[in-house]
Amino acid sequence: MQLYDVARTAHFERILRSDVCTTVLYSQRRYDFDADLAARVGARRAGTFGAFWYALRNDIDVLEIAEPLLVRAAPRSLSAIVGARIRAGIRRQRVVVVAYAIENKDPKDGFSTLPLRARLKLRVQRMFVRRVWRSLDRVAFGTSQAQDLYDRLLGRSHATCRLIPALPVADGAVRETGIRQPIVTFLGEFSERKGFPLLLRAWPIVKAAHPDARLVLMGKGAGADEALLLARDDGAVRVEIDPPRSLIFELLAQSKVLALPSQPRPRWREQVGLPIVEALERGCLIVTTAETGLAAWLAEHGHGVVADPDDARSLAAALIASLKSDRTAADVLADLPSKDGRAEAERWIVANSSAA
Repeated sequence: MQLYDVARTAHFERILRSDVCTTVLYSQRRYDFDADLAARVGARRAGTFGAFWYALRNDIDVLEIAEPLLVRAAPRSLSAIVGARIRAGIRRQRVVVVAYAIENKDPKDGFSTLPLRARLKLRVQRMFVRRVWRSLDRVAFGTSQAQDLYDRLLGRSHATCRLIPALPVADGAVRETGIRQPIVTFLGEFSERKGFPLLLRAWPIVKAAHPDARLVLMGKGAGADEALLLARDDGAVRVEIDPPRSLIFELLAQSKVLALPSQPRPRWREQVGLPIVEALERGCLIVTTAETGLAAWLAEHGHGVVADPDDARSLAAALIASLKSDRTAADVLADLPSKDGRAEAERWIVANSSAA
């Protein structure tokens, strides 16, 4: 059983690709939530008591809780752990409790900016975090940033731990060997935290240096009107509002560069960035900031990582350099692992559950 705090389409797609029988309980829905896919995998919504009750009434071999440092999810995670272990004790069975961890921001950061009621609620929820951490049997870390943060805040776990970078495998349908057209793509929420306004400021600089460059903007959010206005005035810009997944993958496979200049926020940091993973899978060069947990890997493998996340000129320079790069999609794909990182983490957790 997997507990998700916020469920999204990519979670259900991964389950459908897996050969592991998985039940999903979630608390909230992401903006890209696909109800049809959720129904296909049998996902259901459950709060703190609902998670406890489900775990108490159903046999569970492996319980994967939500991110341990996601403070608001800690009471729900602990309730599921207690329910599962009560049932396992009564039936003389064993349940293995595991977690996949990618959090790279201290939950106390930005605490003082919250309203009093929210601070009090967070203090209560934080009381459950260490109890959850000590209840784990196995932990797979998706990024080195996450592993370092957990070690610093919670100390070494008694659980068996392994770092499995959250990298995709190459899309087998991408077979081109030449250099792609100079297309920069933004994918995701048109918001400040994803760096969308910064990209719009950088684009004129990019276009002046590379007149043939084109910009594709895919997503939805507060900046949708700005995106459409830019496309109206600039023929080199294409906008797709909330496009279907098939179109997203098609356009990524044509793009040379994926831009995701994530910004630091008091209560949020880019853990990985699904657009980064999906673009790497299809052979795109990545230009992002040091906020993502994959920043170190990206920098080591020839992608653009901007040190100052709020500098439009630095972002433009990184985009220009990537557009002028002679690296091909084949070069990008050759750097990827032979096994999908998230799927490999799940296989490691499940395959070793009996020995936990």
